[in-house]
Amino acid sequence: MNNPSLAADAAPISASTRYDILDALRGFALFGIFFANVQYFAGWLFLNANAKGSIEGADIYDAFMLIVIDGRFYTIFSFLFGLGFALQLSRLQDKVAAKANYLYLRRLSILLLISMIHLCVFWIGDILLLYALLGFVLFFMRKCNNRSLIVIAVLLFLVPIPGYYLFWKLGIDPSLGLYQVASYLVDGSDNISGFFAGFYETVHTTSLIRYIELNIEIAIGRVGYYFDTWRIPKVLGIMLLGMWAGRQLIAGKLLENTALLKKMILFGLVVGLPSTLVYAKLSGLNSFQAHSADGFLSVIAYMLAVFPLAFAYIAIFTLLWRKHKSLLSVFAAPGRMALSNYLLQTFFGIGIFYGVGFGLLLEGAPWSFVVIAILIFIIQVVISNLWLKVFMYGPAEWIWRMLTYGKRLPIKKLSKVN
Repeated sequence: MNNPSLAADAAPISASTRYDILDALRGFALFGIFFANVQYFAGWLFLNANAKGSIEGADIYDAFMLIVIDGRFYTIFSFLFGLGFALQLSRLQDKVAAKANYLYLRRLSILLLISMIHLCVFWIGDILLLYALLGFVLFFMRKCNNRSLIVIAVLLFLVPIPGYYLFWKLGIDPSLGLYQVASYLVDGSDNISGFFAGFYETVHTTSLIRYIELNIEIAIGRVGYYFDTWRIPKVLGIMLLGMWAGRQLIAGKLLENTALLKKMILFGLVVGLPSTLVYAKLSGLNSFQAHSADGFLSVIAYMLAVFPLAFAYIAIFTLLWRKHKSLLSVFAAPGRMALSNYLLQTFFGIGIFYGVGFGLLLEGAPWSFVVIAILIFIIQVVISNLWLKVFMYGPAEWIWRMLTYGKRLPIKKLSKVN
């Protein structure tokens, strides 16, 4: 595979064409995602209401997570995935038009493989599998015009509301029976208890073999969770808006559109803030539970709370970038090697908290999660900056790129000649 045009496309994006703000936004999203995930790693989500009731500050911590963190950062990350799709496909078409579709589909296939390994071997909370699968959907929708992208995205955002109601009234299992399948694989039970027991055991087991076995067994339950929370249409809708934004960015009509950014902030505050208070009152999405009136209301509140505020976060970040680029650039290096850092967060989380690691469960100290999340992200900032001083890509990105192009590619930066 010695096609010079492919070799040129495999080269890193030059500083003059890289959108640094996208790297910074991606890094910002990574920080928020780990902030949300650390409570899972630490075992906090396995505590029931009675246990939390005796822990000082537990209610404040949970309210903070629902009001500020929950769903917002995976929304930003999903949006950037769709935006990145538009940029990458455009770039491939400019460089190697005849091979653009093949290379992009190969790239997605490699990501799908990475995600399956991450899900089944390392961490059941993986999100990359869903991204990779929906990336194929984006590919087949690439010829939709801008208006169609927006209309379809809005319809997808609305799907969970009638969908939940329909499942409720028809008595359809929220997970389509996949929680029960996972339970059966874990302990032979025919209800959701085995699924929860499997989750709990992954955190506490000290056997690496048993840990991997459990991940494989409950992986199908993770897919059931996507159905239970209606995450598939929601994430696809976000990605389609990201694809639209990517087209606007290429045309130079996005970052400079101050009016649009201000409208996003206003909409987020006017609609998102009141809905967020309702969402918190309902204690978030009623996942892993039977359908109910509260569950139906939480689906509506989620849509009106999470998405408007997530896009307001994006708009606020973009406007602040204009005046405080030097400050917000701290997120850029982690964002440039987002795949490496996402995987590294898994190793930090499992290594610190799980039984196969140091087993440092902090179930009774929720605010320690905040400190740990901040400290680990600071470590990632330092590592990312040091790494990118010497290398062109993160290690996972380098492997991903080589597998995509089917050849060994240089990773080290060339020394400047005076």
